[in-house]
Amino acid sequence: MTTLEGLKEEAEEFGRFLGEQGAEQCGFCSPGFIMNVLAMEREFDTIPSSDEIREYLSGNLCRCTGYAGQMRAIRNWLEYRKTKKGGDASCRKQ
Repeated sequence: MTTLEGLKEEAEEFGRFLGEQGAEQCGFCSPGFIMNVLAMEREFDTIPSSDEIREYLSGNLCRCTGYAGQMRAIRNWLEYRKTKKGGDASCRKQ
């Protein structure tokens, strides 16, 4: 079982990225977003579609913001991480 504490470096990097993208939240639901996004990064070989991202996040409700900023930042994060790892960020899972 992987916990947020076990992903400390990645979680901190993603948290900083959210702030830089202007998509920070109050913090109540952030651990769930972080865990889901890091799991998504591991599961998909390509950048997931917006619908796939929404599905992945469907159990994580945020009461303080809309999701537009988070969706933009998550997509940017996944593209950044895939490119950083040498993947093709332009690919989409079919």
